[in-house]
Amino acid sequence: MRSFRARPALSAAAALAAALAAGGLAAAPAAAAEPPPLHASPTPLLWPRSGLETVSATGPNDVWAGGYQGYQGIDWSVPGFGAGTIDVLPPKAVVTRWNGTYWQTHDMPGTGGDAAVENIDAGSPSNVWVAGRLHAFQDVMKHKPFVTRWDGTRWHSVPLPDGCAPRHPEADATGAWFACGTEILRWEGGAWTRYDAGAHDNCCIAVNAISAVPGGPAWAATTWGLVRWDGRAWSEIAELPQDVFWYRVLAVSADEVWATGTEPAPNGHRQWVLYRWDGESWSRAPAAPGGAELVRTGDGTMWAVQGTWGELSRLDGDTWTGVEVPVPDDGQITAAAAVPGAPTLWAVGKTKNVPVVLNNR
Repeated sequence: MRSFRARPALSAAAALAAALAAGGLAAAPAAAAEPPPLHASPTPLLWPRSGLETVSATGPNDVWAGGYQGYQGIDWSVPGFGAGTIDVLPPKAVVTRWNGTYWQTHDMPGTGGDAAVENIDAGSPSNVWVAGRLHAFQDVMKHKPFVTRWDGTRWHSVPLPDGCAPRHPEADATGAWFACGTEILRWEGGAWTRYDAGAHDNCCIAVNAISAVPGGPAWAATTWGLVRWDGRAWSEIAELPQDVFWYRVLAVSADEVWATGTEPAPNGHRQWVLYRWDGESWSRAPAAPGGAELVRTGDGTMWAVQGTWGELSRLDGDTWTGVEVPVPDDGQITAAAAVPGAPTLWAVGKTKNVPVVLNNR
């Protein structure tokens, strides 16, 4: 994806931008023409009680989605005793690929027929990384991580590192980055390498997300700061406020990076903030909906996806606008991804019985 800059043509516009900057809020990039609406797309043929939790794309004919299929459970609730779910048939981890004509479904090795895919990232058609959990719908104490990799021909189970569960894969040309507790791990050349991300000696901290520019730097959102990989080490961005807990980061290019997190609010709680790097400095932008994942399509449109609530928003100038998502009444979207260099957005999700797939092609 390419970034763009609009050169002010009117002195009034320049004055407005200066006023916004003086108040700590940078003028947002000019809004692109309104993109086409989302519509239902062909869905993969999966077992009943299936859902998609994650999606990634390397091109219009190489879209990868992951989740689960075939889960059967009975919800129960007894006043005074609690509530829960009795597993009748465990979920089966599934990855499916859109090749431009149809969805081709893949089984995940090493998952034992009881697992779910949580994250997928495709660096290329022959470098796709998946992270998930075994026994994903059972008690949290039974959860176990798994990592698999597609090399263009077949899937490989990746041995786990000691002491942590790799999450949020970020693939690149030679391997992949993973968040792993308070560390950042890299798989390359058949082995794991651990990197110090500068974690402070505090309670309840973690690396939350990683985003890398193809062939360029990588960025990680952590609860102690936004950190950057310069090819040798990870270091914290000192120019940003030190009291922000960072949760999401999106690296569009070396000159365009977006990061969102929370800062202390006057009422004693925390409020969401969004910052943007333009290659020279960081500036504050309109805060995205809380907890949303950021996606940037090739036409310059910025999207925010709240997978927990199934909500989608679009940045129009300096305002986030809710976007209608055409899903069934019992459905929701869980994730979205852009096709590199194109205006296309893909969104996936689930209903009680079948997966949901949308796009705006």
